Amino acid sequence: MIVCHEHRFIFVHLKRTSGRAITTALAPHLSPEDIVTPVHRTSDDGRPAVPGRNCAGIGRHASAREIRARVGEQVWNDYFKFAIERNPWDKVLSRYWSYMKKEGHGYRDLVARFTGRDMGFEHWLRLRAWKGRLLGSKHYHLPNEFDLYTDERGELMLDYLGRLENRAEHLAEISERIGVPIETEVRVGTRTRRERERPYTEFFAKRWMRELVERVFERDLALLGYRFGEPPPRTAIERARASAGPHP
Repeated sequence: MIVCHEHRFIFVHLKRTSGRAITTALAPHLSPEDIVTPVHRTSDDGRPAVPGRNCAGIGRHASAREIRARVGEQVWNDYFKFAIERNPWDKVLSRYWSYMKKEGHGYRDLVARFTGRDMGFEHWLRLRAWKGRLLGSKHYHLPNEFDLYTDERGELMLDYLGRLENRAEHLAEISERIGVPIETEVRVGTRTRRERERPYTEFFAKRWMRELVERVFERDLALLGYRFGEPPPRTAIERARASAGPHP
């Protein structure tokens, strides 16, 4: 998450959308007065990690509402606000690979010990569904972040919501608007996903798996316009046009 006063922009960092890479690319253009949450890993090309600055009490994935409360209405209204989003089915799959790589997940390790193989995606998603039914929707632990970039009425709070599928073009548009170069080749923490060559549709082999994402991400899909197995929309969503619905 970044609040840059010199260039008057705010970056809302959504999960699984290359946010650490974007923060790393923007970090050299920030001043000591700006707010930036830390990036603890170096980039794939060896750029140093980004130290946090002026970020006490606010997290990397702070919502637009939280950031607005932190900086005040005037700054929020005057600055250019943006984020990058992603196809929800592909985003859920990315969350699975991240889960599989991190250490300290007892149930995952238990499955591997007794079966002799890693927990499969279907097993992992079934566990998320079971916890969601038992404990309530927030316990799905799926990267549903509609509330991070919308207000209490579900309306977009950002000026520009780009798409990971069109990352280079949308970052170029953002760069032009904020007057800061953004190197689109910077990568941080992008090696968690195996079988990268397989399309996400092959992992959602059963109907209930596809429908679970449709249900959990219902509001996201209505705004973003993604459809399972179909080419993603190419245009960004801008606040002035968001009320007109998704754009092809």
